[in-house]
Amino acid sequence: MLRAKILSTIKQRSFHTITAKPGVQALSYDLVTQYSTQDKDVPPIIFMHGLLGNKKHNRSAARQLSKQLQTPIIVPDLRNHGTSFHSPEMNYEVMSDDLTNLIDHLPPNIPKNKGFIIMGHSMGAKVAMIHGLRYPEIVKGVVSIDNVPYMNSAATFSTFQGGRLVVRTIMWCLEEHPEWSIKQIHEYVTKWVQPNSMVVDYFVSNLETKNGRVKEKANLRVLEDVMEKVIGWQLHEFGDLDQFAGQINAPPLLLIRAAFSDFIGQEVHQHEISRFFPRYEIQDINTSHWIVTDDPKGFVKIVNDWASKTFKQ
Repeated sequence: MLRAKILSTIKQRSFHTITAKPGVQALSYDLVTQYSTQDKDVPPIIFMHGLLGNKKHNRSAARQLSKQLQTPIIVPDLRNHGTSFHSPEMNYEVMSDDLTNLIDHLPPNIPKNKGFIIMGHSMGAKVAMIHGLRYPEIVKGVVSIDNVPYMNSAATFSTFQGGRLVVRTIMWCLEEHPEWSIKQIHEYVTKWVQPNSMVVDYFVSNLETKNGRVKEKANLRVLEDVMEKVIGWQLHEFGDLDQFAGQINAPPLLLIRAAFSDFIGQEVHQHEISRFFPRYEIQDINTSHWIVTDDPKGFVKIVNDWASKTFKQ
């Protein structure tokens, strides 16, 4: 009973280590272990948020998945997000390098012999797919939540433009009205820029109040600068992922497609997906781009069914 209680806790760990690659630092993460006995077949899962998200958004779904699959789930804040470090360098190569550092320094009770399932939403999905291509001997499965292994459509670009306007407005509020509370910033953005209060909730979750003043937790200036670049499909230069096409040991890929989103959309370039991930499948869900928030039960079921089918003997 006591053992089950201990294993059912969420432990946040932040390590600060020196690595071989300059600029790579330790990511802050939560470790979710909602089980009494760990499954011998399902690998540990690393579950990443999207642009301007943070690990808090995935905690509830991570608890359910850990309980159902009986495996540990690592929920990190990516660089420039949440409680992780800030850096002016922000591209898919360095974010993948951060994952390598995270895996290398996980505590000894997280088994590494089975490899890992890497799962991410939106920008985090591209980090997951790219990491799977770079390290197929470590990544045994990839779950892409509403994103694809190629450049996103023009419709997606317009979505990011809207997001950029929200971020710029928040930064303006911080500079011009330092006396405002998070609630006042939320009200201003909702009134003048983005009427969807839930979307604004997502953006202002990157703010915190310290010593009576609102400050940014995420590195908003860097994230605003790269916002339109993350729709691409490259480490840091266009075409540099072609070297990973056609790998016979590429991990299996689950694409979860939101019905009311343009990130994957109906016009799927299957030849591009199969060029990198020959073993892939697409599962549809009746949500907006914010799949984990819109339908957490449906999301958990899709991932649980796929992981059980793929890994359980």
